[in-house]
Amino acid sequence: MADARHHTDCQPYRTTQQRHELHQAQKPRDFEREVSGELPVLYRVAKRLGCGNEEAEDLVQTCLIKAYRAWDRFDGNHLRSWLIKILRNERLMVLRSHKEALSLEEHEEIEVIQEGFWSELAGKLEVERIIAAMEQLSPAYRMTIHLCDVEELTYEEAAEIMDIPIGTVRSRLSRARQTLRDILLAEAQMEAAR
Repeated sequence: MADARHHTDCQPYRTTQQRHELHQAQKPRDFEREVSGELPVLYRVAKRLGCGNEEAEDLVQTCLIKAYRAWDRFDGNHLRSWLIKILRNERLMVLRSHKEALSLEEHEEIEVIQEGFWSELAGKLEVERIIAAMEQLSPAYRMTIHLCDVEELTYEEAAEIMDIPIGTVRSRLSRARQTLRDILLAEAQMEAAR
């Protein structure tokens, strides 16, 4: 019976230092491979957080640098949520430094979420009108709709990103949808009256 140490198919023994060096060498490839598909999402979220084009690019870049530095601590679950949370936190730091911090915490009562909201609007309004109407929403409502309806994150993921309770996400989403519906229906009625 052959000794396992002399078997040619076995992985060579690596010291902790060698394993660390191998991991560090693979880190840039792993990070780039995993994160590259999330770049458009991060850019859209940055725009929803009130950034202009260049500012959104800078915010995404800062987010990627922070994420790369923390890549070893990432647990491998919910990459998009993790990145958006980093992005949001960076944006809040920028706003606080400019003394323009948004009040993202609002006390709201939970309302029943209206089924079929988006399907009712589909075909009646162009995307540009919806986007313009969304710009009229408060930043908290706009972010909630963006995360839940545009990016299709779960309530739990949105709550984690915005650092609020799940009930607040549901409440904000309900109120945001109702407010958006009111804006869009008022615009449609004004057009019909012309």
